[in-house]
Amino acid sequence: MNQVSKSYPGVKALESVSLTGFTGEVLAICGANGAGKSTLAKILAGQEPATSGSVSVTGYDSEIRSPSDAEEAGILLMHQEPLIVEDFTVEENVWLSRLNSAGRSKPWNLLPRVSKGQTVQALSAVGLEGVHPQRLAHELGPGLRQMLALSRTQVNAHRILLLDETTASTTEDHFKDVLALVDRERAAGVSIIFVSHRMDEVFAMADRIAVLRNGELIDLVNTAETTPEEVLTLMIGDAVQAMDAPAPVSEAAEEMLEVERLTSGAATDISFTIRAGEVLGIYGLVGSGRSSIARSISGNQTRDSGSVKVRGIPVTAKSPGEAARHKIAYLTEDRRREGFVPDFTNGMNMTLAVPGRFSRFGVINVRKERARVKQLIKQFQVKGGGDTLTRTLSGGNQQKVIIAKWLETDPDVIVLDEPTKGIDVGARLNIYQIIRTLAASGKSILVITSEAEEALMLCNRVLTLKEGRIVGEFTPATSTTDDLIRSSLGGETA
Repeated sequence: MNQVSKSYPGVKALESVSLTGFTGEVLAICGANGAGKSTLAKILAGQEPATSGSVSVTGYDSEIRSPSDAEEAGILLMHQEPLIVEDFTVEENVWLSRLNSAGRSKPWNLLPRVSKGQTVQALSAVGLEGVHPQRLAHELGPGLRQMLALSRTQVNAHRILLLDETTASTTEDHFKDVLALVDRERAAGVSIIFVSHRMDEVFAMADRIAVLRNGELIDLVNTAETTPEEVLTLMIGDAVQAMDAPAPVSEAAEEMLEVERLTSGAATDISFTIRAGEVLGIYGLVGSGRSSIARSISGNQTRDSGSVKVRGIPVTAKSPGEAARHKIAYLTEDRRREGFVPDFTNGMNMTLAVPGRFSRFGVINVRKERARVKQLIKQFQVKGGGDTLTRTLSGGNQQKVIIAKWLETDPDVIVLDEPTKGIDVGARLNIYQIIRTLAASGKSILVITSEAEEALMLCNRVLTLKEGRIVGEFTPATSTTDDLIRSSLGGETA
């Protein structure tokens, strides 16, 4: 990349960035929320034209100006949100770029001439040997969908591999598969560009680290000669200060949410209470039943048995809208698929849960809506105005739009399922502050998380899950991440 800049109306995403990637090397691109990381990746992949500057690849005579240029030059992009056709089989998704109906007498038979063994080999290379090739893709969870997309590295020729936040949805076990994949790619002489904000993964994978801030290249460092703390300081401008662990909430506080013997999906016989002003964390591994608890409380999933009460009043919500009327709000784990409407603006998404507040006889009062949206944009520090499409924002800003949307329903109970998934450190701390402010105002908050450190940093109490059942309860002041992890695995805690 030579002096690459990119501007959008009112926003300068990149400013004179120059970088070089080498064969057999992993170059990490790090930066805080809105630093320009994904814009850089899109320009490298030819999906966005640079406003000025150029991108060139050794051995390819032309500049990279389109996706077809990138493909011819041997560039393969793996997106943060995996490109999956949900109604296609796993096998069809592996070979997605090779599907072609041209000249076929049976156009529904789109697969190229490949053997089952080739598909299984591609899946096995990314840890999906147990996934049947004929299984429909929509049956897979976020982590498996991401690994399915990565399986295409085995069937598409490439010299440069761009990984744009592709580990945001993966589990620790699957990250090991990603790491093994990257090691094979490096050994084969591929140049790997790894866009990420997760320091443990960056330091496990990268040879060099380029740090962006506000669209500018701040520094380019050798991984072996720096530390995660130094990189984080470069990313957000100041040293990251750990938040103090919150103290337990007084037992005199009102019991806002009461869950008794709830059974739903993977969760079995779950009971707990949350008091006003309390943040309760539920920590467990993938498949432990965490999301089943969140979705059944909020009307997104049917309860098999058990009860849910808000301020002592039974709640039998069968939809998120009905739960909202009972003062329960739910922020989904999969924000891009369920959290907002992609083709809506920030303003439209922020007021989506309360349309009646801004309308009369079905007609929206645009002036009234715009005035409120302006307040919310300022309150939650959302990048872009009310007319910006939410899907164009970074993950952290999208999450703030979703939080604003549900807070407009004035909930007493807020259920957050992986609230900082795929969000960089700067935006993550901002989300934490929002959650703590909500708790201080008397809201009861349930945080579902797969990060033990986050649970102890954010929550007054933490429950651990194993195989759908609560197996432990911890307070941050007297517990460590090792305690939570051991408990969720069924081991003894210190």
